[in-house]
Amino acid sequence: MKVRYSFILFYLWCVTLLSAQTPLFNNMQASGVLGQMNFTSNLSGTNSSSLNSPSGVAVDPKTGKLFVVDRYNNRILRWSSTAKMTNGSPAEAVFGQPDFTTSSSGLSASKFNDPLRVHIDSSGRLWVSDYLNNRVLRFDNASSKSIGASADAVLGQPDFTTNTGATSAIKMKGPVGVFVDKSGKLWVTDRLNHRVLRFDNALLKINGASADGILGQTDFVTGTSGLSAIKMNRPMGVYVDSEDHMWVCEDDNNRVIRFDSVSLKINGAAADGVLGQADFSSNVKSLSRNGVSNIRGVFGDAAGRLYIADEDNSRILVFNHAASLSNGAFADYVLGKTDFGSNPIIQQEIYDPSTLNYLFFMPRETTAVINGKYPLIVTLHGIGDGGTDLWKVKHEGLPKILDGKNTFPFIVVSPQCPATTEWYYNDGVQAKVDKLIDSVIARYPVDTNRIYLTGLSMGGIGTLDLAIRYPKRFAALIPAAFRIEDGWNLCAIKDIPMWAFHGEKDDIIPFSKAQTVINILTVCGGNPIFTSYPDLYHDAWTRAYNNPAIYDWLLTKKKQ
Repeated sequence: MKVRYSFILFYLWCVTLLSAQTPLFNNMQASGVLGQMNFTSNLSGTNSSSLNSPSGVAVDPKTGKLFVVDRYNNRILRWSSTAKMTNGSPAEAVFGQPDFTTSSSGLSASKFNDPLRVHIDSSGRLWVSDYLNNRVLRFDNASSKSIGASADAVLGQPDFTTNTGATSAIKMKGPVGVFVDKSGKLWVTDRLNHRVLRFDNALLKINGASADGILGQTDFVTGTSGLSAIKMNRPMGVYVDSEDHMWVCEDDNNRVIRFDSVSLKINGAAADGVLGQADFSSNVKSLSRNGVSNIRGVFGDAAGRLYIADEDNSRILVFNHAASLSNGAFADYVLGKTDFGSNPIIQQEIYDPSTLNYLFFMPRETTAVINGKYPLIVTLHGIGDGGTDLWKVKHEGLPKILDGKNTFPFIVVSPQCPATTEWYYNDGVQAKVDKLIDSVIARYPVDTNRIYLTGLSMGGIGTLDLAIRYPKRFAALIPAAFRIEDGWNLCAIKDIPMWAFHGEKDDIIPFSKAQTVINILTVCGGNPIFTSYPDLYHDAWTRAYNNPAIYDWLLTKKKQ
């Protein structure tokens, strides 16, 4: 299972709380933190001062109170105007749950199912995109509502007990971005219908009312994605400035598109500008001053600056005078990074019909070179990233964090599994991976005594399977979110050093199945290292691959 987090969006919205005249500079530090007591903690939790994947933030312009979407706790927390400025302070109220210790999803006027974004309009109304319930909820006078209060209205569904997704003027399918402009129009990015919906006089709309306009599609019954000035591919965020310029960020098109005089646009109208790409027909991922990779949020301030949450690059790009910029313009500032990625190492896409297509990372860092040879890491992705779109391999795991990692000392090869199989199916895919490794050894300076194998979820299972089939190939193993199939001979790899990772709350691969692997290896005489995360579900890999210690550990291992 592929899980995507939006921690960076929390930072994005916090930045926009700054005065429009606040001077910015590259790598500007945050001045405070909520959800943690300090900047070095990142534990999730369910209480009044903890968060679990915050994905949206808004401030009531009337009261100064702060609202934060606590996505995986299925709730929204509210901080008072004073408490929001104190590190680690507790929230004063919660919506979507009856108390601060409950995190269950639901379908009613007082429950959410994967809420993603919030917006507070000029009158203090809270608008919430309830993603898996396929709806947008409205809470009037949100700053004064009590804990567990019910929503006052719903759009995208006829009532509070229906959540079916559809492609029509009265239905939504995975809404994300919500924004009310100065004229009272509500704009909603209907992500899985690849469109933006417009609701005029949103406050007066009855439950389940029809949208009044649409962009990204020519009509309300079409929901196809595309790459052009008139099409979208999974739009995420939306922002409209005081001059009627609208920006929409698209996750899969890796861009932000601009609509001028958007209130006057006819259905299906073309965008007027684009950032993150040179034109409307490009959607390449990039780590650069004018390139992006998987944009998750967009917002602006009164000074005309536009902020873009560039998730895969772990940064926020800031564009001054955004409405007047030409297509593909350079950003003025970067937050979260020291620079724009000057001369970054980018993984190459290698297409090899004789084996498997793969991403290739060749390091510049030479500290791990021995006799002219580099250590090699082979990574196996999860089930959601297979197929023929090679860029999908960067969605999770080690490939996600490699681009621009100029100090990383390993060669890294990340093959893509065909959609017709899985890494551990007994149909010959393992032989293709083995052949691919031989091809890489022949083409690049690989130290054959330092070849390491890692993988997540399906790839974690595949890591064990491939090692069992080729036990003399690998110097160390790092499976994450893993298990084995019945009959596998784990004792064949007892002498290969292994550091394994698993979430104790994993509801996809139960923790007990991972523990069984460790127990069997131990009985066989192996000495595996096992790190379990009590607070994590299936995604044990994000924390594991972001831990520098595992790479230091790998460099101590050589094939005997």
